[in-house]
Amino acid sequence: MAGTSRKKRSSTTKTVGAAAAVMLAGALAVSALTSASAAGADPEDGGTPWLVGTWTGERHVINSATGFFEGPVSLEIKEQRGRTFQGETRYTAANGTAVRKTVVGGFTPERTVMSGANDEGVYTFKLIRRNVLDYCYAEHGGAAVTSCGRLERQK
Repeated sequence: MAGTSRKKRSSTTKTVGAAAAVMLAGALAVSALTSASAAGADPEDGGTPWLVGTWTGERHVINSATGFFEGPVSLEIKEQRGRTFQGETRYTAANGTAVRKTVVGGFTPERTVMSGANDEGVYTFKLIRRNVLDYCYAEHGGAAVTSCGRLERQK
């Protein structure tokens, strides 16, 4: 009886040991992937998000001088260094004029605050998912303008 019990314990110990080794290997693989993502690949959660690319969507605009307007908009982030980036927005104004504006931006380490600016106004951003970015833009002056939209990164 004592011999059987030892044999059973030994078999269980081997099974538990093998399971622990598989779990450890899985944890190490996940850790390696997470570290690679944090180094700049394209993380979904945690780390520094990689924003470079072309983002497109629809914008809803209110202009204190001309009223409401809707239309397409694109944001091309051309360069990113750490938590700062620069690029260009493109859209068509209510009068039909094609507009291109340089934009610079940045975000806090935990991505709780994301903002940007161009030569006339300021942006706020929220990264919804890896390839979905919400934004609002505001400028003041003779004609105050606010524009908000959802952008999706093009692949």
